[in-house]
Order: sequence, then C-alpha cells, then structure tokens
Amino acid sequence: MKRAEVQLEPGQARVIYDEARQTPDALIAAIDRLGVKAVFLSVTTAPQPTLYVEGISDRAAARRLERALKTLKGVKAVTVDLGREVFVEYDAETIRPGDLVAAAAAAGFRARVP
Repeated sequence: MKRAEVQLEPGQARVIYDEARQTPDALIAAIDRLGVKAVFLSVTTAPQPTLYVEGISDRAAARRLERALKTLKGVKAVTVDLGREVFVEYDAETIRPGDLVAAAAAAGFRARVP
C-alpha cells in the first residue's frame, strides 16, 4: 500500500496501492483482520505523483515539505509519502510545477517533476 486516507465520520477510506504488488481482495482481507469490516466501493487509477523528492527521511521532514508547499498561493492540498512521491493539488493558472520544485528546494529538498 502506498497511502491511505481515512475519514472516520462517514466511515470511508481511500487506499492507493501498487497494482503490481497488491490486489483489492488482499487489501480487504488485511482490513478485515484488523477487526473492521471492509467493502470495496470502486477502483480508480492511482494518481501520478506531482513531484519526486529526495530527502524525505521521516514524518518531520514530510511535514516540513508539506508546510513549504502549502505556503504557495494556488496550492489546495499536499500529500507526502515517506518514499519519494509527493502529490499536490493546485490551481494550474496560479502556479507552475517549477514553483513547486523551487519551494521544495527552499525547504532543503531536491525535487523534480516526473
């Protein structure tokens, strides 16, 4: 699994996983083993990362990068995984991918657009 976003109130989770390594049935079984009943609602293609970033070594580094990107006008949401992938939802009329790379660099990370 690459990432999970859980919303407790509506009781839903969005799980992004590597199709080459995992199946929906295996994910459901893993969740069921935790004592939570899982139902598969839909499958969509995993989003492509907005940036590949080096130096995300722990949660503190991920939070530092997330804060740096969120300061940019036009950035709506940022999700940083502890690997190298960063997913940024942004207004393409306000901000360009190069601006994201520059903000990551200013925060001490090496970033590139895929």
